[in-house]
Amino acid sequence: MSLRPNLLRPARRTLHLALAALVLFLGVQSSGADETPSGFKAQIDGAYEGQVSGSGVLVFLANAGFEKKGYYFLADGRGIRPHGVTFGLPHGVASGRHELTSPSPFDLGSVPSVRVDRDMGNATVSSEKNTSGSLTLTTFPADKASLSGSKVAGHFEFQTEGRDGQTIKVSGAFSFQVK
Repeated sequence: MSLRPNLLRPARRTLHLALAALVLFLGVQSSGADETPSGFKAQIDGAYEGQVSGSGVLVFLANAGFEKKGYYFLADGRGIRPHGVTFGLPHGVASGRHELTSPSPFDLGSVPSVRVDRDMGNATVSSEKNTSGSLTLTTFPADKASLSGSKVAGHFEFQTEGRDGQTIKVSGAFSFQVK
């Protein structure tokens, strides 16, 4: 009788190890980089570092931007915050991958652009020079007239420069319902 439990012990240990490996594997698979967080999240590295976290905002600014055609304002949140990421997207933008650029003030709203903000206590410093990278919109509303309740999702990775020319790298994702 005492021999039988000893024979089963290695089999149980192997079974437990296999189950633990399966749980670990499934956990790694479900928490991969392709998952989009609830809200708007980003990591800033380089010239300065920080976390961006907000509920997400999407607004269509009618009669603004290039030739007064309007453009989308997509950001982590509103108002003053320690760090912020704000996209300006043309009025005809749709789901898909979009190259980011640094437009002139006259081109605002005609090409996908992005700005990184940092609160300095008495002022907000924006970085948006020599931008390169992309924004992928996986879910984006087709009708700008009725944004409320629409779902917005995507991810981005880009680099830009601050006023001093130092590189700022940003990557993140968002998934939220427009309020």
